[in-house]
Amino acid sequence: MKKYIYKSLFFVLTLVLMSCNNDDDSQSIWLPVNMEIIYPASAASYQTLDISYTNEFLIQNVTRNLSGGTKISYDCAYNDLQLLSNLKITDLPSGEETNYQISYTNGIVTKITVNPSGAATEYNIDYDSNSNLYRYNFPYTWKFNAENNFEYYFFSSDKTLQVTYESGNGFNHFMKSQPALAILDSYFRENFFQDLYFLSTKPVKETRFEDLVSSDVIESHFTHTFDTHNHISKTEIRINTDTNPFLIKNITYQEKKF
Repeated sequence: MKKYIYKSLFFVLTLVLMSCNNDDDSQSIWLPVNMEIIYPASAASYQTLDISYTNEFLIQNVTRNLSGGTKISYDCAYNDLQLLSNLKITDLPSGEETNYQISYTNGIVTKITVNPSGAATEYNIDYDSNSNLYRYNFPYTWKFNAENNFEYYFFSSDKTLQVTYESGNGFNHFMKSQPALAILDSYFRENFFQDLYFLSTKPVKETRFEDLVSSDVIESHFTHTFDTHNHISKTEIRINTDTNPFLIKNITYQEKKF
């Protein structure tokens, strides 16, 4: 009887140790799940972003909650290379939808098809491999650096947007950079990078908008605060020489084990 008890105890202890070893072997990733967007000079413009993910830790949905109760939902789908292949944007509560389908050749964006409520329009995108540069219907030009982070947009014959980065983990460091999203957001949605946390693997340091005719320049300076996991937890954005931020973003993360 004692021999049976000892064997049973040994079996239980073995299972416990195996379970502990499995726990030790598990890994985790901290994913941004919420962003609070504050405009200090305009409390009525307060927004939040809720972010969900696929099992492969790719952004699946972003819901932008606007002041006044309206929402914008962004549903993302990806190809086998984990590159954005479809973006559906839904305005709520109206339910108005716009679908963007992205076609690739060897991982390079070649075409974007826009389908707003049934009327499809195709945009053929040219690519220059020597400079990692995309063009559509000159002068629209997007340039990316060696890490495929968006760094330059020439969106008319006289207006440009440049982006510089600093070292460290960007908001999107756990995913591949998505050049298609930079093209979609700047050309089709015209957010001019202030909300494009999802584009870069490095923290944005500065954006510079310049009107080449009037010589007007708008520089947005990004100041980041990092948490103990070296993730951006807060960003303050200041315009030109302003000392007070015009926009503040607070980011909440959640641990996911795999």
